[in-house]
Amino acid sequence: MLNPIHTIKQLYHLDQTDGLEIGISRDIVESHEKQLGIELPPLLYHYLLELGSGAFNTSYHQFVELPFEHLGDYIVIGKTCDDDTVWGIHVDDPKQLNPMVQMSRNFDAIEQSEIHWFDELPLAEFLLAQAIVNGVNGGLKHHTQIYDFDGRSIPADLSEKLQHIASEIIELRQPHERYFQAEDFGVVMLLGMDESIPNAFMIASQDEHTFNDYIHQLAIGFEH
Repeated sequence: MLNPIHTIKQLYHLDQTDGLEIGISRDIVESHEKQLGIELPPLLYHYLLELGSGAFNTSYHQFVELPFEHLGDYIVIGKTCDDDTVWGIHVDDPKQLNPMVQMSRNFDAIEQSEIHWFDELPLAEFLLAQAIVNGVNGGLKHHTQIYDFDGRSIPADLSEKLQHIASEIIELRQPHERYFQAEDFGVVMLLGMDESIPNAFMIASQDEHTFNDYIHQLAIGFEH
C-alpha cells in the first residue's frame, strides 16, 4: 500500500515548513468522530493529524475537510471544484486498512435510493491522486497546463516520451488519467487521455529549477 502522507510531504516540501502547524489536533478530529458516531479509517485519521489543513486540500478540489457529513450510508470526505461530484466512504468500511473511496455525480437527488455511488480509488491512492491534481492546478508553487483543443497542441506520443523521463504511478491510473513523477516526487505530471490519445497535460513542482528542467525536456508549447 502507498504511504500518501510521506509522499505528499515530499511533494509539497512539508518537512521544510519551519515548525508551521499544518495538521488538525487530535481533540478536534476525535470530537468530529463522536459527532459522526464512527471511527475514521486509521489512514484518514493520521492524515488529518499530519496534513489536514494543508493548502493542497483546497487549491482546486475540496477534500478531507472537517466537519465531515453523512450522505445516506456514506461519510463525505470531499467534492470537486465545480460541485459536480462528491467522494465518500461507506459507513461500514472505516475499519478497513485501505477502504474504497466512492464517488457520486447525482448526490443531490431527492430520494436517497436514487443516489448512485461508483468506485474511485482506495483511500491511500485517492489521497495521493488528489494531492497531485490539486498540485498541478495551483497547489504547488510552479505549475502549468496545456489542453489539446486543435488536435496538434500535444504530441500523440507524449505518453511514450514521459516513460523515458519519469515513472508512471501505476496505482493511480484511471481510464482517462495517468499520473507520473520524477526526482522522488520532486515533480509530478498528469496526462489526460481520450481513449489512447492525450488531450491534456499538466506538470508541477515546488522547486523552480526542477520545474524548468522538465519543461525544457518536454519541449512542448506551455504557457506559464
